[in-house]
This record gives sequence, structure tokens and C-alpha cells, in this order.
Amino acid sequence: MIKYHKTRGNKRISKAIEDWKNHNLELDLEYSKSTQRSYCKVWVSPFANISVIGSEIPSPKGQHRQEIIKGLLDIYNHWEQQIKTLNKPYYLAIWLLEPRLEKSQVVCAIDSMIDFYDVTFYKPKEQREFPLQNYGKLQEQLQTFNWTYALDEDHFFQSDVDLEEDNYTSKKDYFDSQKWYKRKIKEGIRTVPSNEDTFYAIRKGIAWIGTKN
Repeated sequence: MIKYHKTRGNKRISKAIEDWKNHNLELDLEYSKSTQRSYCKVWVSPFANISVIGSEIPSPKGQHRQEIIKGLLDIYNHWEQQIKTLNKPYYLAIWLLEPRLEKSQVVCAIDSMIDFYDVTFYKPKEQREFPLQNYGKLQEQLQTFNWTYALDEDHFFQSDVDLEEDNYTSKKDYFDSQKWYKRKIKEGIRTVPSNEDTFYAIRKGIAWIGTKN
């Protein structure tokens, strides 16, 4: 049975979301010019915590969900104003992941890295309409974006499947992993064959890619 972390301290979490947003409003243009890309993840506890006891990290809901999406929008808008001062083509987007909202990001790229994020998500040929009705008071801001429907996926490679037992910490870990890999492959998950290293994609939800330019 999956154990879930309980989300406590609503005021504390709301303040943490506000602090995260304010800390990331300013795009470091010098760093961005040097690396030609930048990103902002949702680093807010407990949603960004790492599970060390096998428990499920909660996804933001209700008020906190709205606050995080609003934070992503504010960060995007501030970054947009700043990146425009470079007077060059750019990529700027919100990656809004559902239901794994805690993995959402704002990302940007310029120069030789401008197409870097194009292959991050698999985009089905049959597109869907963005469900504005699910976002309450944020509908007006969200409808100013062009939304592309993509898949939020976790991946593993054939080289992971082929690892020998010596690469695992225990025999149990090896057999448990092999059992898991075989079960996932049998489920018919999306597979991308390659002469180098075939990879497998496990669908976790939707990735809405929001852009304006």
C-alpha cells in the first residue's frame, strides 16, 4: 500500500510558494547569455521533497495549486520582459504538467540552444484543446498563451534493462528491477527503437506547453 505524506501548515506553504516566486522573478541575463538557456522549477516543500521511505510525495491541490500556477505565470511574464531586452529570437515557455503540477517549469533558450527544448516532450499528432475551464480565476491569463498538447512521461533505456546483477546493491534489487522492467514493457508502453539505445516511455500525464512568441 502506498503511503502518502500529509500536507500540513497551509499558511507556511503559501508563504513558501510566494518566496519561491519572488526569488525567481528576476532572470539572470548574464548567466542566460553564457549558458544560452535557463529554467525555473517548482522548488517548494513538501511538493519538491525527495521520498526516502517509499512514500508518495503529494501534488499541490486547491489553493496551493492555484498559487503555484499563478507563480509560474508571474515568473513567465517577468522573464518575457527581460529576455526581450536582448533583441534577439528566443524560446520562452511554461511547461504545465498535469497531474504532476509540482514538476512544472518555466524555461527559456537563445542563440544555438533556441531549439534545445523542442524534443523534451512527445507531442501526439492528434492535438487537444487546453481545458481553460479547469483553472478558475486564472483562465483569463492562461488564454493569452498558445498551448500545445504533449505527454508527461518517465523514461528508461534498454541499457538499464540489460544491466548485470553486479551493478545492483543486492540480488533482491536486481530481481525486483527486472520484474518491473518486464512488466512495463509488456504493458505496451511507447517505445523508440534505436541502434544505440532503445528507450521506453511511461505515460504519467499531460504536459501543456504554453508559449506566446
